[in-house]
Amino acid sequence: MVTTESQYKKLRDLVYRESGINLHEGKLELLKARLAKRMRITRTQSVHEYMKLINSDANEFVNFIDTISTNHTYFFRENHHCEFIIRNIRNSDPLNIWSAASSSGEEAYSIAIQLLNEDFNFKIFASDISNTMLSLARRGIYHKDKVRLVPLQILRRYFQRGYNRWKDHVKIKKEVKDHVTFKKHNLISDSSPGLFHIIFCRNVMIYFDEDTKQRVISKLHGSLEHGGYLIIGAAEGLVGLEHGFTYLQPSIYRK
Repeated sequence: MVTTESQYKKLRDLVYRESGINLHEGKLELLKARLAKRMRITRTQSVHEYMKLINSDANEFVNFIDTISTNHTYFFRENHHCEFIIRNIRNSDPLNIWSAASSSGEEAYSIAIQLLNEDFNFKIFASDISNTMLSLARRGIYHKDKVRLVPLQILRRYFQRGYNRWKDHVKIKKEVKDHVTFKKHNLISDSSPGLFHIIFCRNVMIYFDEDTKQRVISKLHGSLEHGGYLIIGAAEGLVGLEHGFTYLQPSIYRK
């Protein structure tokens, strides 16, 4: 597969417009690998042919954006954020939480499991740009490698073990699922889905340029109740951005 500079620029601009993801020069190999995957599936023979396909087929266009925006995640990732909530917020307060860019659901379910375990009153709105990831999240079935950080007693209480062809998998129990609603949402172009007490927007802004980060942060600020918490990824920060948040500790802010 050969990707010309012109083709790369067109695809990069397309991804940026749709998802806000900035595929700079260092991401060329990522783009090539994920493009090659879709070309194999669609049996297209050239980049030119595939570009014609996504311009004429809305479903394949969505599949392409899905493939580009898929990120690696697992249960209890950066779990000090959940521990902060449990330590600092009363469990009698009803909480409305947004897991933005929730990928395949591990983040939202990790939050739900731990809040359930501490008898919190809450509901979680979990969103992502990818239809594929949302389908996986709603299904709630994961390979055992994804739960390697989950304590055994938590695993036994909130997950079901798989058998036969699912022997290396676990499934989220219904009592956890009942607290989480998954829906498609584009952080760049869609309006706010509501007002929340806590917003998790972790490990997604690292893919955005400064202008896009500013737009997203402004939207998130407007989606938080006064006194609400914004939690971002450990490798992210708000330095250089205009915002109305108070810094509490690394990756945790308050409106």
